[in-house]
Parts: sequence; structure tokens; C-alpha cells
Amino acid sequence: MKYTQAQMNRMKEANKARQAAQPLKLIKLVKELQQESGRVAEDSRTLNAAHQNAAAAELASRLKAKLYNPNNQQGLDKWRRQRLKLIKKREEAALATAQESGQEKEDVPSAEELAIVEASSLLVEEEGTGLLPSGAEIEDGIIPGRPLPEECRAEAHTDYDGAAVRWGLTYHVESAADCCQACLDHAHSAEGVGKKCNVWVYCPSEDGCYSPDIYEHKHQECWLKQADEPKLNFKGRYDEEYRNQHPTAPVIVPWVSGVIRL
Repeated sequence: MKYTQAQMNRMKEANKARQAAQPLKLIKLVKELQQESGRVAEDSRTLNAAHQNAAAAELASRLKAKLYNPNNQQGLDKWRRQRLKLIKKREEAALATAQESGQEKEDVPSAEELAIVEASSLLVEEEGTGLLPSGAEIEDGIIPGRPLPEECRAEAHTDYDGAAVRWGLTYHVESAADCCQACLDHAHSAEGVGKKCNVWVYCPSEDGCYSPDIYEHKHQECWLKQADEPKLNFKGRYDEEYRNQHPTAPVIVPWVSGVIRL
């Protein structure tokens, strides 16, 4: 289709009039507002992400503090020690029952088997007084701490009598070897006819050690004693009759003792 010159002139004038009628300032303002709105939305998303990250970091920190609280860990360690002690106690009781009934040793459940049962039930129970065999940390006669010299003549699960030349209530040392050495040093330094230490008694159990006296005996107590003829208070385990008379007594004697020769 061909347009005449007059028609083309009218179309140009119409386009100019339409363009002139457009609200150009308003359109520009709308575009600026749209751009500003987009920036605000982006900033909002970034801010929300930052808040979320901060909240997540705070939550993770709180959870970590809760899970790795030293008090909680100590409680867990103590619970584990108690479970191991109770397992050993039950194994010993089962073995004694089996021996009395003439059963073969293989029929007695092992500590590992009992541990599986304990783990599956997840029971934390207290039997009777709830006291466990303190001193059970000493396995197969191996005494915790640095090795003891032969002259210490150390005996696990043993408590010797004697007159105290140094009270363990106020004298704590790191290991049984240190307790023995303290006895040796006392004996060598004692003058004249003074009582020289020849018996040492040490508490290796982290839960403390049982004694029928009125005191509470704690971990790392070291008793230095003197006895012309040292006698045993207890050795191995407290028998059933004794434990019936002393309900707070554990099964196993928790102390480590030695008699040195001067």
C-alpha cells in the first residue's frame, strides 16, 4: 500500500502527539522505584540469610556446650565405671554359684556377655545399697600408676593394720609407688627409737575406698604405718557375713598395701 505525502505527514504528526502524551517522568519514576524495590528485596534476603546463619551458629554453639559439658562427661565416665564394676560383680557371683553347683566354667557368662545384656537394656540400677566393688580398677593385679619397686612388696586388694605414723586423711599422693616411696623415706629419716614406717596403704579407686571407721576415705589417700608384726585387716574380698553386718561394705577390698623390710 502506498501512502500519499499528506497521509504520511498526518501519521508523523499523530506519532508525535502520542509520544508527547506519554507520562515520561512517571514512567521513569516507576522504573526507579522498581529498581529500588529490587535492591531492598535483595538486601532483605541477604539480611535474612545473615540472621539465619547467626542463629544457626548460636544454636550449634549451645548444642556443643550442652553435649561436651565437662560435668556431663564426668557423669558419663562415672556411670561407665559403675557399670563395669557391676558387671564384674555379677560375673564373680555367677562364677561362685557355678562352682557351688558343679557347673563347668564355660557355662558361666563372661563379663563381655553381661556387658552386651547391660548395653541392650540400658538400665542404670542400684542393687541393695547401690554400692559397687570399689577398687575394681585393679585388673589382674596390675596396680595403676608408675611401676612399684620390688622392695615395696605391693599387694592389690589388701589392707594391712598398724599404728599410723602419717594419716592418709590429710596426705594424698599420685600413685601407690609414691606412697611406698614415702614410707621408705620416712623409715630412712626416722631418728633414734622413733617409729619407722614399714607398712603403707594406698587408695587407688577414684570413687574412694571403704573402711569400717567413721571417716570418708578418698582417692589417693596414703597411710604410713608401723607394725612390729603386720597383720591383715582385709584381703581379696569382704565375705558375705561381713557385708551383712556392714551394709556399706563393697565386695572387693579396694586398698593396695605393702610391708617393707627394714
